[in-house]
Formats: sequence, structure tokens, C-alpha cells
Amino acid sequence: MKKKELKELNQETLSPSSYEFWDDFYDSGEGKGESYEWYVNFNQLKNYLLDLIKDGDKILHVGCGNSFLAEDLVEETENIHIEIINIDVCENAINRMNERNKKITNQRVRNSLIYKVEDATETNFNDNQFNGILDKGTADALLSTLDLEQGDNEMVKSLLREMYRLLKYYSGWFVCVSRNVCLEPYFYSDEMTNWNLKRIDLTTNSTKGKGITQVNYIYLAKSLPLSENEN
Repeated sequence: MKKKELKELNQETLSPSSYEFWDDFYDSGEGKGESYEWYVNFNQLKNYLLDLIKDGDKILHVGCGNSFLAEDLVEETENIHIEIINIDVCENAINRMNERNKKITNQRVRNSLIYKVEDATETNFNDNQFNGILDKGTADALLSTLDLEQGDNEMVKSLLREMYRLLKYYSGWFVCVSRNVCLEPYFYSDEMTNWNLKRIDLTTNSTKGKGITQVNYIYLAKSLPLSENEN
């Protein structure tokens, strides 16, 4: 779905799959502060990511908002060189992160981070360009159209197809943090992608109250050539 089409959504009931929702979220909503982390923070993801990352990796962080995830990851991997391109549809969030990046005193960290306005379902990057892709909540946002849907969610399918296009085969990895088990079938049901998928259940403390826990699903997907798709 293109930006023009998204703007035609009902303005009175903005969906998290719309551009307008995120403009409001980062302008005057919960994301107006210095940083907002969806679902889990870096320390909760760190061990999973460090097992995947190698020297020289080029990583894409989709739906980055004003998360410090990429910055924390570069700081943690001080013995290797990685580059992280962070993208979001919200220009406000990207502008703020670019301003923040200019003030980072550690030159290695500053030079390893790029922030760009891009639609994760239709980017301008080359095929098989990235060693890894990170997502915390973007797929879930696209699932939340607030519409009564029949069949598959086409926006989620577009996202996964684009992530598949951008990843290097075999070695490329996609870490997608979600709170929806209904996301899992999308990795298997599209003949235009071929994923090797593993789901990890990560239980964290909920912000809804003391003693309440929340299950997060880490989908770790490796891209395989379509020629190896048994289906």
C-alpha cells in the first residue's frame, strides 16, 4: 500500500499500519520523548544478536523510530566493524535520530549509524544487500489494520517479501520481534519467499503491573533460494 492510499484511511480511527499514526505517535504521543523501545530493550535481545553478528556485517533496522537499539548494538560490538542503516516512515523520528547521531562523541559509533526515511515494504535498496535485518514491532503494526480482513494481510506479505529480497542467501538473518503467533504462518505460506524459521519465546516483565509477565516471540528467519523451496 502506497502513502497516498494510506492517507485515505479513516482519520478518526488511525491504524498502526498508517503513516498518520506514527506521525502522531512521535510528535505528541508516547514516542515524543528521547527514546521509546517497543516490546524489549537491547539488553534483553543482546545475547541473541551477538550470536549472529560478524565483522563487516551490514544490517538493516526497520521501523527504528527513536529506539537506541542500533546505537547500543554498535557500542557493544567494539571489537568488530558493523554498519546499521535505520529506516522508518516517520520523518519526525528520523530527523530526531539524525540530530542525536551528530552529537555522539564516539566517532566509531557515530559513523556506523545511518538514519533514513524509507517504507520497509518497498525500499530503495539493492537485492541481497544486507547480512542481517532487525525488526521490533513493525510486522505487528502492519497486522493492526483495524479492518475486517479476509484472507492474508497483504501489507505483512509485502514486508516479508521485501526483507527476503534484501537479505543475502544462507548467511543472511532476519530477527523479527513480535507479540503475535499469527505472524508465523506468513513465513511459510508465500511462494515468493523461502525461509528457514525458528521461533524463540522470550518472557519479560510487563509494564502493565507488578508480577505481570509478557511473552514476546523472536522469529529468527534465514533466507534460502527459491530453488530450494520444496513446495
